[in-house]
Amino acid sequence: EPRTAGERVSLRRDAPVLPIRPASLAMLVSRLCRASSKFVVGVSVKDVTGSQAAMKKAINFAQAGDKISAIHVPRMVPEMMLSSMNDPSDASEDALASFASLPSKAGASAQKMIKEAADAEMQRLSKSIDIEYKVGAPTSDVKTALLATCRYEGANFLVIGAGQGGNSSTPPFVAGNADGLTVCIVRDHCE
Repeated sequence: EPRTAGERVSLRRDAPVLPIRPASLAMLVSRLCRASSKFVVGVSVKDVTGSQAAMKKAINFAQAGDKISAIHVPRMVPEMMLSSMNDPSDASEDALASFASLPSKAGASAQKMIKEAADAEMQRLSKSIDIEYKVGAPTSDVKTALLATCRYEGANFLVIGAGQGGNSSTPPFVAGNADGLTVCIVRDHCE
């Protein structure tokens, strides 16, 4: 038979009778139904402080069983850098390879700093969250590539910093275009 809010319910005949309140019931149901979540933290070489703040926020949000991926999508090295050479065809393969790997190396360096901040935050909170660090392929459209990476990763949440000085164009773009994804723009470090 249907029960009303506040009515006392007993699960067994000899069990103590407990009151059910709608708010506590909703909270309990949401906790039981929540599967593990996937967080993507956007890592920016230009805003390492914001990326560190975003990682800390993701760790604060995450619970046991959740996964966090810190992903840097580097901007492609512009061809203008090669135009400063007299004849780009004279450049060795090693020189061209080093130009091509610059964005990935910068991203790996930024992720090292993010990892240190993440380890300190998990130790401070006594949490153990599974975190992976990735550097994507260089692209000319970082914003769209970041959203595509979130879809590929199966992310539920995207946590990013506000950009250098809090004035990046990426946070508003992803907030407006991230269908089916919760976006958290961290401004805790901005003044």
